[in-house]
Amino acid sequence: MVVPSLPGYGCSTRPDWIMSVHDLAAWVTWFARDLDLRTPLNVIGCSLGGWVAAEIATVAPQFFHKLVLVGAMGIKPERGEIFDYFLEGGLTGLRRAFHRPEQSSEFMRCWGTEWSPEEADLVEQHREMTCRIAWKPYMHSLTLRHLLPGIVTPTLLVWGREDAITPLECGELYQLAIPRSRLAVIEHCGHMPEMEQPVEFAQLVENFLIG
Repeated sequence: MVVPSLPGYGCSTRPDWIMSVHDLAAWVTWFARDLDLRTPLNVIGCSLGGWVAAEIATVAPQFFHKLVLVGAMGIKPERGEIFDYFLEGGLTGLRRAFHRPEQSSEFMRCWGTEWSPEEADLVEQHREMTCRIAWKPYMHSLTLRHLLPGIVTPTLLVWGREDAITPLECGELYQLAIPRSRLAVIEHCGHMPEMEQPVEFAQLVENFLIG
């Protein structure tokens, strides 16, 4: 399993030329090439990473064997809005990503204690990078929705019923746009099913990948 830290996130540097999610998608394909990863791959993309994976799938279907998009950004809902990550503090956004943060052992483990200055700086770095690549238009692409019907990769969409970051409607729009895709909705779950409902999430993904 390979879990890349995308440019501008985690401990990765931020190349000056990466100015959009499309640029980030190009970088991911180069990353796979430079690591000599054997394609096609099974890919899981969460939130912004789901948007990146969807961008790649529209232009390079040979990259994928199967694709899982989890609460993916990239499509503007017709009703309501994607949560404005930049009007609120970083912790507010993380809390909103969980349906019941205090009842999630993963939330409490990762963000339930007071942040160190280094941790707070890292969250702000992530927000700055996200603003740089996805501010205008906000957290969606003007073209992606029109390109999604060209995806031929078997695709599973996983959404939390109570996702307050990327509304469930976005998952429904992805399902309508991607041929033969399937939408799985996890109850009592927010934007991070891989953390809030990890057992159910893992079972859904495993069944899809080996099925």
